[in-house]
Amino acid sequence: VNFNIAVSNINTAPDLLDLGTTIRVPRLVLRDAPVREVLALLARAAGLNLVFTDTSAGTTAAASSTISLDLANEPVQEVFNSVLLVSGLGANRRGNTIFVGARLPDTARNLVSRTLRLNQVPANSAGNFLATQGAEVQVLDEGLVNEVINPETQLVSRREQLPPTLRTVSIQGNDNSTAPLLLRGLKVSTDGRLNSITLVGEPRTVEIATAFITQLDARRRQVAVNVKVVDVTLSNEENFGASFSFGVNDTFFVQDNGAATLRFGPTSPAGTADIDSATGQLSNPPVVPNPFSDGDVFLDLNSAQTIPGGGGFTIINSPTGTDIQGPADSVFFPGVAGVSGNPISAGVTDFTLGTDTVITTTLDANGNPVTTIVPGTPGTITQELADLFQFPRQFLAQLEAQIISGNAKILTDPTLVVQEGSNAEVRLTQQVVTSIDTQVDPLSGVRTTTPEIGEAGLILAISVERIDDNGFVTLVVNPEVSAVGAIQTFDSGDDGGVNTISLLSVRALSSGTIRLRDGQTLILSGIIQESDTTTVSKVPILGDIPLLGALFRSTDTETLRSEVIVLLTPQIIDERSNFGYNYVPGPDAREQLRRRGLNVPGNP
Repeated sequence: VNFNIAVSNINTAPDLLDLGTTIRVPRLVLRDAPVREVLALLARAAGLNLVFTDTSAGTTAAASSTISLDLANEPVQEVFNSVLLVSGLGANRRGNTIFVGARLPDTARNLVSRTLRLNQVPANSAGNFLATQGAEVQVLDEGLVNEVINPETQLVSRREQLPPTLRTVSIQGNDNSTAPLLLRGLKVSTDGRLNSITLVGEPRTVEIATAFITQLDARRRQVAVNVKVVDVTLSNEENFGASFSFGVNDTFFVQDNGAATLRFGPTSPAGTADIDSATGQLSNPPVVPNPFSDGDVFLDLNSAQTIPGGGGFTIINSPTGTDIQGPADSVFFPGVAGVSGNPISAGVTDFTLGTDTVITTTLDANGNPVTTIVPGTPGTITQELADLFQFPRQFLAQLEAQIISGNAKILTDPTLVVQEGSNAEVRLTQQVVTSIDTQVDPLSGVRTTTPEIGEAGLILAISVERIDDNGFVTLVVNPEVSAVGAIQTFDSGDDGGVNTISLLSVRALSSGTIRLRDGQTLILSGIIQESDTTTVSKVPILGDIPLLGALFRSTDTETLRSEVIVLLTPQIIDERSNFGYNYVPGPDAREQLRRRGLNVPGNP
């Protein structure tokens, strides 16, 4: 059966004592024979000496234990080792002497020492695991600092460094338990500086402990997680409207995108605000301020007004005296408001009168008259364009049809390498002001304004819980993509000034715990939002007339479709490769890496 899991077996069979003989026992039947005497008998049969120790705790019980045998044609070595196994005694051979005991002295045991420098697993964790299998782990605790307090001042008078203490970490086994403890008799020491572990014990026990540590010191796998966030917004807007106006005498009609207005008389009717105004309450009909008072005044050249004697005098100087004629009549033109139906037609806003013409006659030396004339300057006018425009009474029409289509696409495609059991986060953001906190001290009236900073951009948090041996990746992904959606300005109150904040458009997803196969692409989220809005404005009755009614109504149709897709693709890194996964940098990035001597994927 294939369970798709990694399986590692360790041979835990104990070491057998080699007696160096091939002698066989033809027949041996014993019942409740003492173990010590049975071992001595077998040792003599093999031509070896036996030393049995019972000085350690538990040896007396082992030495006084009995055993029953019924075997035939078995090698002495097999029988000897079988008795050792069932009695729980240990043995070691040196030359022709066999040392046997429940707990042999260290000098009589076959001990080896092995130091392993670990790569992945911490030495303390490896030591704790070996302790669960029966090993004794020696832990050196640093000495504490003892502070001596002065009883009078209650202050620390001195500090004493206590010596370090050595404690043993081992499992407290239950004598009635049948669970095996394979590493009994193994001494373990750890070194945190070099992350190494030292094993001291019998060769077979050290070999088993080494096999355990080799399994523990496996590298954690790494995975390259690619997250694609696609935000597509499609919009379509259709507008159709008609506007026209015309006037007949004192009647004017306007139809503007489905809203009709009909006015009779030279002005619009007075409202309640006009009657209740300060000037409207003083007369009836009410009087209101003239809204055209700041406009230009044009001179009406077709309606001249004559003022007798308003002109200048004509002065004639002669030898006989000075003759004054006049004054002449002055002609003025009344002013009218600068209103025109033609916005590019100018009107006369000012007129400057001419100066006097002086004629002087004198006699020369011969008595002949000499006349001198000093002409006056002609009058000038000033022209300007009208400040006010008046719609003509002719029929004016305008048709408007518009189609607006738009689309927006936000694509973020980050790839992040994460080790099994670790968390990783990438933040590509820009700080923006998202809120303003304003507080006013009620006593002093001091205003304190504190901006609250938010982040706009990409935030991707990934937690890889496990990478299975069968190529599945269990992880949690929390992508968040935000952008400045709009800028809002508001007044924070008296003396607070005008503040501007950024409104963020956020797309966030919390996937929870999910499982994917290596190289599998999964759509974590697919959200579709679609809205259709149609607004119709029309003139009553006229807007419902077939065909012709289109001139009396306005139609605005808006369609909005938004879709957010989040795709996730994990790829377990092949650590035998330089880059480990199929990510290819962009052309500019590849060029920069190539200049630095790196042979990256995609290079020519």
